[in-house]
Amino acid sequence: MFANSKKIVLSLIAAVGFALPSFAVHEEFTEGYEFSSSQASSKMQERPMSLYRDGKVVFFKGDSVYMARIGDTYELVDIEPCPELQDLGIEGTFAYDQKRRTIYFAKTDEVGNSDLYEAKWMGGSYTEPVKLEIQGLNKVRKPIKGSSTVTAGWTYRYNRISGFFNPSIAKGGDRIYFSADFPKKSFGGRDIWYIDRGKATDNTRWKMPENASDSIIPMNSNARDDYAWCYNDTLLYFASNRGGGYGGLDIYVSHLKTITRESTDTTTGQVNKQELEIWDTPVHLDSVFNSSSNDYNLIGSPKICLYMSNRTGGKGSDDIYRPAPFVATREPELIPDFTIDEPKGFHWVLMFFDFNVATMKPEYEAQLDELVSAMNEFPGAIFEVSGHTDARGSDTYNIKLSQKRADYIRNMLINRGLDPSKLVSVGRGFHDPVIPNAQSEAEHEQNRRADIKILNE
Repeated sequence: MFANSKKIVLSLIAAVGFALPSFAVHEEFTEGYEFSSSQASSKMQERPMSLYRDGKVVFFKGDSVYMARIGDTYELVDIEPCPELQDLGIEGTFAYDQKRRTIYFAKTDEVGNSDLYEAKWMGGSYTEPVKLEIQGLNKVRKPIKGSSTVTAGWTYRYNRISGFFNPSIAKGGDRIYFSADFPKKSFGGRDIWYIDRGKATDNTRWKMPENASDSIIPMNSNARDDYAWCYNDTLLYFASNRGGGYGGLDIYVSHLKTITRESTDTTTGQVNKQELEIWDTPVHLDSVFNSSSNDYNLIGSPKICLYMSNRTGGKGSDDIYRPAPFVATREPELIPDFTIDEPKGFHWVLMFFDFNVATMKPEYEAQLDELVSAMNEFPGAIFEVSGHTDARGSDTYNIKLSQKRADYIRNMLINRGLDPSKLVSVGRGFHDPVIPNAQSEAEHEQNRRADIKILNE
């Protein structure tokens, strides 16, 4: 998603942990634009941003919808009304599926129920919004007095479950993240949930909602968890006013991993394996990014990433901010332009993995101390630890193995005193080999490696 070199500086928000000052977008954009964050009524009053077609950014001013392009100097330019979205009734963020040319959004009906809707782009305009068909939640049923229906763990009466807010797209349009205050399976307040697209053979448009927390890692809290946005289907950014923050809504990030659980059939003795998605414990971004006010609604594009805040010093009620380059001051600034300071180059390669093994050879672990000393020479940098494999094995397996190698090195560096928020781990499988056509074992070994480099250069 993110390009190399200077574009990385403005995209570090999509990496696990960073320390970047932030400032609002160009004065042409911020002047005269205010974003209400009041929630005095039952309807959502926050008017956040969303990514739209061709990487454009959509936002609201009052009841009007506007669209902006990201300029060559990473400013929002060419601001113009967006009439195609004006009358859809969008509340909060929306999720745009470019492949299917479909938009998903939350909308409140006349009796106060908030549900997810979809509209398709056809013939130069969007179709009339229709309610999303979600398994077991909002199918039309005949009311039976005093009765209830139980479906896949959900019990509900004729008054169907509702309360969907701020959707975002993931997995190529096959998953929608959203926040909801469902009465069942909730940790309290709004939680982050998701729905996956059903298979055509299942006759199901969207499957039953799943809480993003599980029995292993409780990503959601008993407070408000909202504004989920997923990068690369592995990093989920969201806002929460849970305890331990700086005040108001703060931005957190959690890393999605896949684990394999085994169970044994007591009758046959057969071992069954099941792959499950779990989230790492959420990381609270530091005070350079979060403030004592509300910081929320993080979104990203190939050129830039943005978030909203009503911190002191802004130009409106809620202002749009973007990450700045590394500078001496650690305070957010509202300025019209910026320059990028390029750090010194850094690239370190560790080639100490046996075939099909995710841990380093013990005799080489001491060399990590030398690596840590070198990394400490760059106190403001964010480092990427990328794991790699040789060409043997399936692509799916090698991606998982390379991620395990990257996670292993990252943990070893953390154990040696490096700040976890400055380390990002990613598995690249065999997609970036040192020797593309390796034949000998010695050549394969050079591809089984971990690379450490600075992201913001």
